[in-house]
Amino acid sequence: MSSPSKEAKASTGGKKKEEEKVEAKPETPEQKGFRVMREGIDLVTRGIQSDEKRFVLRALRNIGRIRRALTGTILTKAINYALTGSDRLEVLLKHVGDAPAAMEVAGGEDAAAGPVTPPDGTSSIREVAMYAQMMVVVFLIDSEKFSEAADCAKDLIEQVTISRQRSGDEICARCYFYYARTAELTGKSGAIRGDLFAGLRTATLRKDEPGQAVLLNGLLRNFIDHNLIDQAQRLASKTVFPESAPNSEFARYLYYLGRIEAIQLEYSAAIDNIEQAIRKAPRNAVGFLQASTKLMVIVKMLLGNIPTRDVFRTESLRRSLIPYFELTQAVRIGDLSKFSAVIDKYGDVFRADKNYTLILRLRHNVIKTGVKMINVSYSRIALSDIAQKLQLDSAEDAEYIVAKCIRDGVIDATIDHDAGFVSSNETLNVYSTTEPQANFHQRIEFCMQTYDYSLKAMRYPPNAYRSYLESAEDRKKREQEEAEIAAEMDEMGDDEF
Repeated sequence: MSSPSKEAKASTGGKKKEEEKVEAKPETPEQKGFRVMREGIDLVTRGIQSDEKRFVLRALRNIGRIRRALTGTILTKAINYALTGSDRLEVLLKHVGDAPAAMEVAGGEDAAAGPVTPPDGTSSIREVAMYAQMMVVVFLIDSEKFSEAADCAKDLIEQVTISRQRSGDEICARCYFYYARTAELTGKSGAIRGDLFAGLRTATLRKDEPGQAVLLNGLLRNFIDHNLIDQAQRLASKTVFPESAPNSEFARYLYYLGRIEAIQLEYSAAIDNIEQAIRKAPRNAVGFLQASTKLMVIVKMLLGNIPTRDVFRTESLRRSLIPYFELTQAVRIGDLSKFSAVIDKYGDVFRADKNYTLILRLRHNVIKTGVKMINVSYSRIALSDIAQKLQLDSAEDAEYIVAKCIRDGVIDATIDHDAGFVSSNETLNVYSTTEPQANFHQRIEFCMQTYDYSLKAMRYPPNAYRSYLESAEDRKKREQEEAEIAAEMDEMGDDEF
């Protein structure tokens, strides 16, 4: 016969097993989405109350993970959680629209998401309301309700201009990003240029570096989209991009500079900026990498270089670079007819990428490549034969083109105008010229520039010099927080592109 104590132990053990089974119940997508959204709101609250930017940055990095699971119900529940009792509650619920207008979430507990009572003072923090409204804008963009998103973003910017808390600078900067994005989606990006300039002026006076970086990139993108290249160049030359900006914003800035310089025929400076942009961009920013690589391929060919095959073999870029690979083949062999066929075949793709004008400039490079191959193959050839091979209208056109190639140093040859032929000169030893030295200098300069960028990109934790003053408990807590941040960054990557 078993004793009462054993029976009690058996019953308590059974209860523990039942509780473990209940706890092990997986979260529903709605519970998981609300939990992640709630964590972001709590991080913003904690960052504003403690005046620590790192918590706000963690909340902004969570946006990519939140928007994948965001629904109207989750958003409404999160707004009620964050802004119960706030004057902004009804405004945000009105923007959400079709979602349920009210839910009982103040107080109580969710089986999977945990307690749903917001921290003290959450509803009175203006930055929390801005964060919630920014998520409403993201939800409307993903739902393709662009006009509603633009109205909500405009109202959000009015709230941003009132905010004066320095720990909320990152949230304000991200709000401007979505404001510019909604205006672009609705075709009204030209109308917000004054607001972006006003925001840039305010950010510069307040030394708000996150805001400067986002607004400067937004203005450059705005000018480029409207083909105002001179204005974009003047803006870039009159401003200084903040060095403490994150790599994603710096990569975007370098890309815009490279595009401006490529349009203005400054190909050497353009290729340096584009390559640095590709190097600094996150590996999961596939769309940005595709656009940057396409521009890099064109600029390299405009410089007279042919990109290697490795550029076109990258798994995430292979399909999008097929038109540019065929274009590269046409330029490499100097076949003008194949070049024209590629432009006719992929003209719509090139126009959508906004590279069509730059690609038309490659026609001269195709002709130069053809002349160079002819010069290597023949020691002496008639101008009429050159015109036939290059599909030119007459021998006179061929003579002008060959003369320009000789003047530019593309080929080393002599034109006999009376007899109407071109004779190639004897090829000299390239190591007796200064060309190897120039190439070597270019590589050294590239390595030194990469080293400088690496030094500037180094970051240190805040108050690192005070680490020796920490207690063992504080140090353990700080190391745990840093490990959580690193795990989150590895899990969700960078969603800013």
